[in-house]
Amino acid sequence: MERWKIVRLDYLFSVIIPCLIAIYISGNDLLVHLKTMAGWAFLGIAGNVINDAIDKDRDLGWHVKELIAISLGSILLAMLCFVDLFVENPVNIMWICLAIALVLLYCVKFKKHAITSTIVQVTPEIMFPFFTIYMPVNFVDWCWLISLLLFGYLSQLTHEAIDGEAITKFSKRQVQAIIILFSILTLASGVILFALTLDWNIVPFALVPLATIYIFRAPRDHTARNIKDVGIILGNFFMIYFTILLLA
Repeated sequence: MERWKIVRLDYLFSVIIPCLIAIYISGNDLLVHLKTMAGWAFLGIAGNVINDAIDKDRDLGWHVKELIAISLGSILLAMLCFVDLFVENPVNIMWICLAIALVLLYCVKFKKHAITSTIVQVTPEIMFPFFTIYMPVNFVDWCWLISLLLFGYLSQLTHEAIDGEAITKFSKRQVQAIIILFSILTLASGVILFALTLDWNIVPFALVPLATIYIFRAPRDHTARNIKDVGIILGNFFMIYFTILLLA
């Protein structure tokens, strides 16, 4: 299994969950959008590999040319999955091109910039997969999307704080304040969404902002690596849950 670590399959929930939520609120059939979800999964893999090829912040035992070959192959498969999507609505070409451009900008320019890096990375992972499946048409739809974005920003900021990345350029107290702020915003958006929809399937997502408020109740060093793993496992659990929900 060592060879599969490079593609980080356990991170794919970050692009799959927005697709599942878009299908869920639009009432569409999961199988109709299977190729679209596969396309975003392949793009997610390409983004992970390109990041490693450019950043070289992990000793992976791979040459840059090998990583580029993997990422190009993954992008090609993604484009093949997206062919029907492009024919159905050419606007989708714009969303996917923007996603690729922002991921490249993140890897090349913004990764070391606190807050900006989070926005540049998370926005294309959530907003554009969502848009390629369903364009919000009312206030409640936009509340779903805003809640997802805040959830993604909070998750990424917590990830950075634990891994000692961009956000840790701030002091420990500033990091604590930023994460608590995003936790409150994420929780508040979830409460508003629940009040509007009375959908109990939203409730499990409250675990994340409540957990981060507890974890960062005091300033802390980036040493508790298992916290990140808990977040990744929960993210995959949420993905499995909504997949089952849509299939059932």
